[in-house]
Amino acid sequence: MSTYSQSLLPRRSSVPKARSVLKPPERPIALRREYITDTKTLLTLNPQGDSNSSKAYKILDDEGAVVFTVTGWKFSDRSCREFRDASGLPLFELHRNWFKFRHKWCVTLPGVEPGSSSASSSSGSGFGDSSCNGGVLATGSHRIRALGYKPFGGFSIGVERNAAAADTKKEDDKKLSLEIEKYGNVLALFDVVDGDRKVAQVRESIEHNERLALISSRADYRPVLDVIVTPGVDLSLIAIIAVIASDSVFTANI
Repeated sequence: MSTYSQSLLPRRSSVPKARSVLKPPERPIALRREYITDTKTLLTLNPQGDSNSSKAYKILDDEGAVVFTVTGWKFSDRSCREFRDASGLPLFELHRNWFKFRHKWCVTLPGVEPGSSSASSSSGSGFGDSSCNGGVLATGSHRIRALGYKPFGGFSIGVERNAAAADTKKEDDKKLSLEIEKYGNVLALFDVVDGDRKVAQVRESIEHNERLALISSRADYRPVLDVIVTPGVDLSLIAIIAVIASDSVFTANI
C-alpha cells in the first residue's frame, strides 16, 4: 500500500470506543453516603406527564418500588428540579443556568439558591460561572467541543466533597470529577466514568419503551431510561446524572 493511500486511513486513536465493562470505583463515591449501593443495581428513570409538567420523573428499582421522585419546573424563572426520597423528604435541588453558550448545573441543599449567602459554607467553583458559586454540592457543564472526536451530549460533573471520603485528611482527595460520555446514534447511551472506570451507565430502555427508537426525533418523545450502578456508588448521584441526560438530550426537554 502506498504512503499516500495509508495517509487516508483514519487513525485508530482518533475515535475512542465506548467502555464495554462496568467496574466499581477504586473508592466509594457519593453525595449522600446512605445511598451507596453494595451490589450492582438497576434503576429506571420514568418520565411523568409532558415536558412542561412540574411532576418530572419517578426513579424506580427493579421491583417497581419508588426510590426517588423529581419535581419542579424546568421552564421558569427558577429553573430547578427538586429531588426527594421515597417518603417525599427533600434531598437536594438541581439548578440549571445558561453560561457561555452551554448549559451548566448546580446541585444544592433544599431551598438553597446557588450563590446565596445561605450557601456560603462551601467553595464550589461553578465551573467559572459566578451564578453557581457558593455552597453547591456539585456542579456540571456540557463538555466543550475541541479538535478531534467528542461525543455529542457529553458533560462533566464535579463534586466538591465526596461524602464517602469524609474521613480523608487531604482536601484534594475529597473532590470528585466524573465524565459522562454519550454514545449511540439510534438509542442514547451514557457512560459515567470515574478516572478510567465506567462506574455506571444510563441508556434508553428497550424493555420499558413502547415506541420504536426510530421515532425518537418527535417532539413529544420522552423515553424511559435504564440506569445501571456498580457497587460503591451513590444511587442519588447517578439519579442526578440520569435526569441531566434526559433533560439535555431529548427534544421535548431542550
